[in-house]
Amino acid sequence: MPNTASCYISSGLSLGCSDSIGGIKKIYIGGGTGYTTGYTYNSTGAVTGATSTSGTTYYGFELKRGTSGLVQTTTKSFENGTVYYEQVLTIQLYKYDQDKRNQMKILGQNDNLQIIAIDQNDVQYLLGQVNYSYMSGGNASSGTALGDKNGYEFVFSAQEAEPARVISGALATVYSGATISN
Repeated sequence: MPNTASCYISSGLSLGCSDSIGGIKKIYIGGGTGYTTGYTYNSTGAVTGATSTSGTTYYGFELKRGTSGLVQTTTKSFENGTVYYEQVLTIQLYKYDQDKRNQMKILGQNDNLQIIAIDQNDVQYLLGQVNYSYMSGGNASSGTALGDKNGYEFVFSAQEAEPARVISGALATVYSGATISN
């Protein structure tokens, strides 16, 4: 048997309690003239620090509950010996207006986005940490019937060598040098 000790697990997982809920409640998208690098991690691999250059701002987007989600898919080629993780974040923004239209246009042109997604359990995920995220799709819809959604759907994707890391701590503390704009 080949020596692949680093590929072996060292513990199991318990079932735990049924105390989790689904959905993404808020995201932050990195912008401005700076960028974030120099990550530090705790013993479990969660991000505990990140150094940002001058001009880095993370802009907050609030989301309605039950409308937005994050899916991470593992893609492995046994024959080629490769594995990567596809991170897909889908968000809904309501009311078709010029400001959201402008954001859709700008985000669609940027292939180097770093996104922080916060789920309904207050877990913070770092998407596109190494290879960055990009807006891979979306739509704007006026709706047809009076009760139909009028607004936008943005889909962001990233392909990374590892699943999205969890951020441990308050964003303003972890992301030194960056501005966190709610």
